[in-house]
Amino acid sequence: MYRKVVVLLDGSELAEQVLPHVADIVRGRDSEVHLLSVAPVVAPPIAVAVDIYPVYATAEFLAAQEAERQRIERDLKEYLARVAERLRPVASAVHTVVRFGQPAEEILAYAEEIGADLIAMCTHGRSGLSRWVYGSVADKVLRGAKCPVLLVRVRPPK
Repeated sequence: MYRKVVVLLDGSELAEQVLPHVADIVRGRDSEVHLLSVAPVVAPPIAVAVDIYPVYATAEFLAAQEAERQRIERDLKEYLARVAERLRPVASAVHTVVRFGQPAEEILAYAEEIGADLIAMCTHGRSGLSRWVYGSVADKVLRGAKCPVLLVRVRPPK
């Protein structure tokens, strides 16, 4: 039985295709669902000249960077709160978490922190060169997880 299920969501409808599967798994089982969204570390766009001239972090630059991080975090929290309402009827508790960093590493770290019994996520089904160039978060999670991983292949909208 899965008591603590981590569900990765990136804000897309494609990633939400994992939700019906999670609902079926936790329904009537006194399970907690942890909705997790991982955003990349905020780095505002910098001119190409940065490669030639050093950039010194000014107070304004750091403030803008922090404001952008807070905006992203707020938007993701609002999104996860809306999704959580859909799962509350079938789960004993629904938690929402936003983290910043490399997705695979953050997913694995969070799952270990809470003692997750299952990680559930969608895979976008990349293969070949695009998988090599972009890497595969799903593959990294699958190989690094200390608990079972449910991968759901997304179906593109018709």
